[in-house]
Amino acid sequence: MADLKKKSPESNAGTKTIAILNIIVILAVIFTLGAALVILPRETVSNEENRDLTKFPEFTLSSYLSGEYTEEIADYYDDTVPHRGDIKSLIARYILPCKGVKYGEDSIEIFGNVPSAQQPQEPAPTEPPVTEPAVTGTEAAGTAPAETTTVPVTTLPDSNEPAAEGEISDGIVVVNGRGIMLYGGAGGMDKSYADCMANYRKELGKDVNIWSMVIPTAVSFYLPENYLSLTSSEKKDLDSIAKQLKDVEPVDVYTPLLAHKAENIYSRTDHHWSSLGAFYAAQAFAEQAGVPFAPIEDYEKNTIRGYVGTLYGYTKSSELLDNPENFVYYRPKADIDGKLKVTKYNEWFSEPAEYSLLNDPTKMDKSQMYLTYGTDELITHVETGVKNGRTLVVFKDSYGNALLPFLTSSFEHIYMCDIRYFKPNAMYFCQQQEATDVLFALSIFSAVGGNQSCLNRILYQW
Repeated sequence: MADLKKKSPESNAGTKTIAILNIIVILAVIFTLGAALVILPRETVSNEENRDLTKFPEFTLSSYLSGEYTEEIADYYDDTVPHRGDIKSLIARYILPCKGVKYGEDSIEIFGNVPSAQQPQEPAPTEPPVTEPAVTGTEAAGTAPAETTTVPVTTLPDSNEPAAEGEISDGIVVVNGRGIMLYGGAGGMDKSYADCMANYRKELGKDVNIWSMVIPTAVSFYLPENYLSLTSSEKKDLDSIAKQLKDVEPVDVYTPLLAHKAENIYSRTDHHWSSLGAFYAAQAFAEQAGVPFAPIEDYEKNTIRGYVGTLYGYTKSSELLDNPENFVYYRPKADIDGKLKVTKYNEWFSEPAEYSLLNDPTKMDKSQMYLTYGTDELITHVETGVKNGRTLVVFKDSYGNALLPFLTSSFEHIYMCDIRYFKPNAMYFCQQQEATDVLFALSIFSAVGGNQSCLNRILYQW
């Protein structure tokens, strides 16, 4: 066997030089990244997650001695990384897809906890698949799986955003390019909701029309049949609420939405319904209330491409990120002609200021376009120019916002009040505005969830 040749001193020196250079490069990269994390401006808001990011803590001796102060500093630096949204998008697109396994032809993913379904949902009648319409006019550029028991589960991020409370489910399914919140059932809250409506009837008297519009979510229409055991039936709870209401008119929006299931009535990437879904609900309400209603052709249709909404913010699902949708909104002709007067107030119904009916979505981050219809904290008053003596007060969550444009042809005055932020006493407010009609427009997650307490609070607060 041939003798092994010893490396020359020049070769050893070259190897050491390369090793030293590698160490220097690695240290330089670490130092540069560390310096960037300290020097670059830190994020303050996450548009994708719809929340304010962690703030730097205030120093107190007690928090320092307990270790809470240093722990909150660590949370601050962890939550406010520069270019946080861009980094998370890269992780969602290139790293998270390598984690776990997708099952079946539907490639279902579950984020968060699967609720304990009290009443397994029954399948909705089959309709053709939903397709995105072509962009025209005023539009701007912009089979069942074999297994259902083993699916990857990812923990959802915490949210400190009050607007999300009661509307975002802890369990979210991503399937066929659509995010769907799983529904855990009313658990007796259907009765307490009906009791709450009875309290409003008692306080407002017999001369005011009271309407209850409890809005189903996408899970009622788009969850594949093989996974219906993961969710309770919204339809059964909607029917239960309607049966228990006394002297309050239920507005059935499940039926018209089901009839238009093949259209884009719910967002695929956001937890809200779409503007078109709100149109069909407003139409059903107007017919029941006996007021005029403008057809969809009377509205200016606007489309912006590339929308990825709140469900991506909560799941960071690459399937949602890589399948953006069109954000479509409709502007009333009366608004185009300048015939609407829109005044917005703070949550105490003071400090009035004139606003436009709709916010301009082209000036928003694409993850926030659901705010086109208004911010929840403000009370909105619209004088429509309709002369029928009907004044509508809407107590709502964020689902109710999209109804506003379609009600401007139906009532003389409209007041939009979000139950989570509203500060006046609801009874006196309705009396002062001489309301002829009061509409409760709430997603089922609010009606039978944590936001139900807000209904009682605003009725009795002073």
